[in-house]
Amino acid sequence: MAGSGRGRAVLQRSQVTAQVVGVEVMRAWSSGIRHANAPHGHAARQAILLLVGWLAAWHCMAAPWRVVVVPGADPTQPAAVEQIRALRQSIEKASPGGAEFYIDALDGLRFDSAQLMPAFVELLKLKYRRQKVDIVIGLTESALAFTERYHQEIWPGVPVLIASIDEGRLKERGLPPDFAYLPFRIDVDGTLDIIRALQPASRRLVVVAGTAPFDKYWAQRTLDTAARRQQSGQGWKSEAWIGLPQDELRARLASLDKSAAVVYTSMYRDRNGRSYFPYEVVGPAAEASKAPIYGWYGKYLEHGLTGGIVLNFTDHGRRTAELALSILRGEVPAAGATLPPGSGHCMVNIGQMEALGLATDGLPAGCEEVNLPPSIWREHRGFMLVTLAMLLLQGLTISALLWQRRRRYLAESEAMQRRNELSRAARVASVGELSASIAHEVNQPLGAILSNAAAGGMMLDAGPLDTDEMRQILVDVRRDAMRASQIVQRQRAMLQRHDPELVMLAPDAVLEEGLQLLLPEAARRRCELRTDLQARQVRIMGDPIQLQQILLNLVINAMDACEEMGPERRQVTVATREADGCYVLRVRDRGHGIAAEAAARIFESFFTTKAHGIGLGLSIVRTIVTAHGGRVSVTPNDGGGTVFEIRIPTRQAAPPSRARPSPGVAAAHGQTGPQHGLEPALEPAHDFKDRGKPS
Repeated sequence: MAGSGRGRAVLQRSQVTAQVVGVEVMRAWSSGIRHANAPHGHAARQAILLLVGWLAAWHCMAAPWRVVVVPGADPTQPAAVEQIRALRQSIEKASPGGAEFYIDALDGLRFDSAQLMPAFVELLKLKYRRQKVDIVIGLTESALAFTERYHQEIWPGVPVLIASIDEGRLKERGLPPDFAYLPFRIDVDGTLDIIRALQPASRRLVVVAGTAPFDKYWAQRTLDTAARRQQSGQGWKSEAWIGLPQDELRARLASLDKSAAVVYTSMYRDRNGRSYFPYEVVGPAAEASKAPIYGWYGKYLEHGLTGGIVLNFTDHGRRTAELALSILRGEVPAAGATLPPGSGHCMVNIGQMEALGLATDGLPAGCEEVNLPPSIWREHRGFMLVTLAMLLLQGLTISALLWQRRRRYLAESEAMQRRNELSRAARVASVGELSASIAHEVNQPLGAILSNAAAGGMMLDAGPLDTDEMRQILVDVRRDAMRASQIVQRQRAMLQRHDPELVMLAPDAVLEEGLQLLLPEAARRRCELRTDLQARQVRIMGDPIQLQQILLNLVINAMDACEEMGPERRQVTVATREADGCYVLRVRDRGHGIAAEAAARIFESFFTTKAHGIGLGLSIVRTIVTAHGGRVSVTPNDGGGTVFEIRIPTRQAAPPSRARPSPGVAAAHGQTGPQHGLEPALEPAHDFKDRGKPS
């Protein structure tokens, strides 16, 4: 049989080299013949010696290794195919001149060798009579028996290597001393340990095998091993099912449950004489069985075997080739040559285990898992790990952001609370500055009430009572009492603790109410307070108390700026209008103005141009305006002084049924009602122009 492509290439190179050497030899030989009687006779002798060497080199380099493989079973079985393939590949790779393989299968496990053997031996003797063989490799115990009896007849003097036979069986049987051997170790005990690990509660062990001698041998050896374990208190109640036909075997297996464990050794023949390849029995048996099936041939796992300490026939084939190469190279004599026996390793069928409900917790470390059911985790573990890591990082990032957002919210809430407290303190301070004018303003209606009360008393003492006159006096008293009540209500609204709330409102109406507080102060300071409110139809979202605080801060600052000016320049104008979708409020004074370097910092906290100021009024104004979505600016007035301009975005007016009146500004919206037991104010809204002139 032809060698591999690599072996043929080596052979071709060797032949070319030999041909070159041969040409040189022939030239030297011709020269030697022509000068045989001349002094060149010595050269002729050298040419003859070189020719002999060339012939030997040609023979060594040109001849490939010829290897006879004698499988004891059918070579098409998966385990045999796997082992022979590894054996051939390893030898062909290492052979300098290539290798030729001859495979003569005995298949003695399925056929009666006594009747067929004489004819088979004569065939092999005829086949190899004129064929040189370098080594004979027998696989399994059947090959050992055959080569032991017939190798001198068929391959006289050829080294014999026996492989694929259990170490224990080899010791029981013995081996010819002139044979090399490479056994493996079938670990029955280790497979029973796997059963105990996967089924710690199992109490019944069923051994399934065929009726061929090989089948019976391993069935009995398994039963003996289980019996020894039972004597030590670690075993099961064991029984053997030998040679059952397939239908009966499947029916029995279907009656089992997980309290039983099945060990399948092999089945080359059943009791009815039907022959099988052992792997053919595994698939239908595993499909029918309700109990796990164990064994020691790795190929069976592909057909439904649950697990065991299994043999690796690919590795065993390579190691067989390693020992054969040592013999072929002359590194070791064939007689008694060996290598340490190969052993199996733990392997389990995860798909079958999951189908039977078996856990992997008790498996030994390093146990190989095969036939894993497809899953995203198993097929894309690297991608899933990266994805999980990214999700974890994202989760941590989101958690950190939420934590930071929570801290920021708490900090902003605390800052808002402090700002509201500061704003209230600023309102208290502003109202404090107006205290003298407020007292004067309250005193007027109180004085009028006192005068009307005195007049009413005099009318009662005078005799007949004029009811119409008395009714008019009471109306005046009620009007003045309401006026005093409104003054007190406005002060109370400004001074009480207040949480900002944005509602739809008419800003001009809110400012009119705030101007009520400022008119007496303007009169006291002899400052003319002019108004030009031209945005009565405008609606904004705002807080009325904060809007009034803006007005108070700006107007009081404007009056402070005019305080040292002459009478003609003591003027403060409050004007409103709508422009570019904004409500515009301007407070203009004709005071001393603000220097350019001060204007850049005028809205900073604690910055002031007053001798006794604290620098918070304008800072609070900017904060309130920003909270309303607006902006504030300061520019010089053309006629001297300063102009503060505030722009707040407008909103559509809310339907009347959904309007939300604000405390303290009900009168400014025209929504009057009883307050403190008094009637609504009878005095209509006023135009404040010229109301602030000195009197």
